[in-house]
Amino acid sequence: MRRRRNFIHSKKMVWVFIMLLFCGFIVMFTTSLIPKYIPAVTDGDHTAQAGGTDGDPAGGQGTGSAGGGTTSQQQEAGFKPSRVQCGVMKLRHGARKPQDDQIPLYCIEGKYHAGDTPMMQPASPLQVKIDTVIPEKILSDLGAFWLSDSSGTWGHLLLAPKHWEVVRADTGANGSVGLELADPQHPDRRAVYLDGGPCQGCNIALIGSYFTALKNWAEEKGFPGKTMKFLHHAYVRNHVVTYVLPPGSTAYKTVGAAFERHEPQDAMFTRYEISVPPEDLDMANVMLDFFARFPSSVAADLSVQPYLGIPSVS
Repeated sequence: MRRRRNFIHSKKMVWVFIMLLFCGFIVMFTTSLIPKYIPAVTDGDHTAQAGGTDGDPAGGQGTGSAGGGTTSQQQEAGFKPSRVQCGVMKLRHGARKPQDDQIPLYCIEGKYHAGDTPMMQPASPLQVKIDTVIPEKILSDLGAFWLSDSSGTWGHLLLAPKHWEVVRADTGANGSVGLELADPQHPDRRAVYLDGGPCQGCNIALIGSYFTALKNWAEEKGFPGKTMKFLHHAYVRNHVVTYVLPPGSTAYKTVGAAFERHEPQDAMFTRYEISVPPEDLDMANVMLDFFARFPSSVAADLSVQPYLGIPSVS
C-alpha cells in the first residue's frame, strides 16, 4: 500500500513538473514576441552609460505643453508620449525663383527626466532650404516632427510619414535623447533617433561602434564600442556614415545614417535608423537625407548647421 502511495505521489510530482515546464515555455515564447524598442543609449558596454534616458526621473515639473505639466511621479505612473499638429514646415527649393512646399509640423510631448518642461513648439516658424525637389508622391505622405530640447532654445527635427505615431520620446538626466516613431498599423515599420547629448562616455563608445576609422580612438579613450554587423557601411563625409543592418527585432533591414564630431574635450554623436519594406526605401532616403542636413539638435530659430549631404542608400 505504501509503495502504491509513493508511486501515485511520484506520478503527481512528474505531472506538476511537466505543467510548470510547459507554462514556463509559454511565458518565454510570449515574451519573445514583445517588441524590444531601442532605448536612448544602448551601444557600448562602459558603465558611463548607466545614466542614460532610462535613469530615474528628477523631481519637479514633468511633461506638458507650455504653461502646464505633470509631476514626474505622474509621468512614471502612466506617461505616454504624444504629438499634436502645431503648424506647417516650409521646404524652399530653387535659387533664381525659390518655391515653397509645405508639410505638417507635429510637436511632440515627451518625457524629461531632469529640469523643467520646455515649450513644445519651436520659437519661430520653420522654413528649410533644400537642394532637391521631393517627389509629390513622397511629399504628400511626409510630416516634420519636432521634439524640444530641455534647454528650451533647441530641438530635434526629423522627417517621417505623417501618419506615424510617437512610441518613445525620452530626454535623460544626462541629456541623451531617444525618439521612436512607428506605423500604428505595422509597428515593425519604424524610425529610431538617438542623440548622445553631453554624455561623453556614451558618445565615444557610439562613435567607436559606428565609425570604423575611430574604433581605436574610442578604445584609447577608455570607452570601446561594439562590433557592428553591417551589411553595408560607407563614409559619405568625414563626419557622416550611412549603413545597412540585417533584420533584428523587425522583419526588415534597417537603413541608417550617423553623425559624429570629436574634439579633445567634446564628443558628439547622433544617428537615425529606419526599418521599412523595400517599396518604402525612397521615403527612407528622403528621411535620411534630411537628417544629414540637421544631424544634431538645431536652434529653435533654425540657425542650423551647414548641409552635409548624403547619397541614396539602396
